[in-house]
Amino acid sequence: MFKENNYKKYLYILSFFCGMTIMAVEISASRLLAPYFGTSTFVWTNIIGVIMVALAIGYFVGGKLSDRRPDLNVLLKIILVSCIFLMTIPFITRPLVEFITGSISIWQSATSLIFIGSLLTVVILFIFPIILLGIVSPFIIKLLSLKNGNVGNDAGLVFSISTVGSIAGTFLPVLVFIPYLGTRKTILIFSLSLLVIAIIGLFPKKISLIFLLLFIPVIVLKMPAIKSANAVAEGESVYQYYQVADQNNFRYLKINEGMGVFSVLNKSSDSVLTDSYFDYYNILPYIDGQSKKQDVLILGLAGGTVSTQLNHFFANDFDLHIDGVEIDKKLIETAKKYFNLENPSLTIYNLDGRNFLDYYQNKYNAVVIDVYSNQLYISFHLTTKEFFDLVKNHLKPQGIVAMNVNATGKDSALLKNITNTMLLSFKNVYTVWTSNYSWNYLVIASDSDLDFKDLKNIKVDPQLRSIIDNTRQNVERVEYDNKFGFLTDDKAPIENLTDWMIIDYVYKNM
Repeated sequence: MFKENNYKKYLYILSFFCGMTIMAVEISASRLLAPYFGTSTFVWTNIIGVIMVALAIGYFVGGKLSDRRPDLNVLLKIILVSCIFLMTIPFITRPLVEFITGSISIWQSATSLIFIGSLLTVVILFIFPIILLGIVSPFIIKLLSLKNGNVGNDAGLVFSISTVGSIAGTFLPVLVFIPYLGTRKTILIFSLSLLVIAIIGLFPKKISLIFLLLFIPVIVLKMPAIKSANAVAEGESVYQYYQVADQNNFRYLKINEGMGVFSVLNKSSDSVLTDSYFDYYNILPYIDGQSKKQDVLILGLAGGTVSTQLNHFFANDFDLHIDGVEIDKKLIETAKKYFNLENPSLTIYNLDGRNFLDYYQNKYNAVVIDVYSNQLYISFHLTTKEFFDLVKNHLKPQGIVAMNVNATGKDSALLKNITNTMLLSFKNVYTVWTSNYSWNYLVIASDSDLDFKDLKNIKVDPQLRSIIDNTRQNVERVEYDNKFGFLTDDKAPIENLTDWMIIDYVYKNM
């Protein structure tokens, strides 16, 4: 056993590593679930809520158990069990999610799948080991109180040290381990570190065993990544999880989720069209007066679906230049490799969309806005009155803004708040419902009156005729709706509007 002075130091070290592991696991949990459920408010609520419940139970049980059996070996064995369970999580997540999503897919609701599926997954994967780790702090306080009786001082020191560990567990995964090693290895490394500390306490004289355990992280680092089914490539950046997947003749770029698609590449030689809302941006050069010089800005370049299509259809007949803005550098590198991102018309900028507008003074015929932080939420700072005023300053005469908005219907509060906001900056706002089978609305704004009916008489590429016709049939001019508000930099509750829109949709379709 430890000498008394070393005993106290060991308990403090144990407290630090336990706090660090809990927070590292919580941070990693969101990235672990992102490929399947995204990182929306629903998912984060489930993760934070379940872990807080687990810790509350653990604190309660730890207090009771430490009074009955105040033995360090008992605590260390509890930690061992927790660490072993945590180390299985990277390997059992995929089959568990496939089982859960397969079982509840009959609900026929993507939101139910995200909320219920992520809740069940978090409960099964994390509640048991986190309950066990919640036992640690009250148990350590009890052990320290048996030595000197300074309960208040010991409790304050333990919680302070544990909190410092939590701070380390917050920053290290985000800044170091997840970007360079990935989520699965991050969970394994932090679980193993706590496991080693616990084994040192159980076997303080077994130095050879401890040194053997130190080689386990080396094995973890060499462990191959687990690739998703149909995945061509996947990885994590500072901003998000991303996956490139092939299905039939299409290649998809998915970000932070398992159902939504952020870019599509048609791999067939017959067409570059994707049969999705991306195709509708090709109407823009036809409705701004058909200027033969087209300067287009794309905020949210992702895999470059829009820029690739515009280059394909208009580079030969128009003087076309495209500025594509994407904040995620890794996404740009991935798109260059897997989505043929680069083309003669495109200049790529690695910046936030709003920062680009602040730094550059270029003028454009059209500005495309398609920026989602994950499968549900538009980046709020790209929806406000101040933002649209900034966009307007970058438009040429007769310039157009086109924005993709995910909405459950034309009366959606989210859609209405965005169109109201755009009407504060532009004289005319129109919506185009891109498909009866999607939630995608193309919102188009301009200070010019746009004549969509005239598109019938314009000579267009035959592949675009059905898109032009569908636009003419589904376009609606929007007026300011006083029943809804507008968005500003000070108040833009995009997450709240999105969540309530989805909840209302689920309720009406139950």
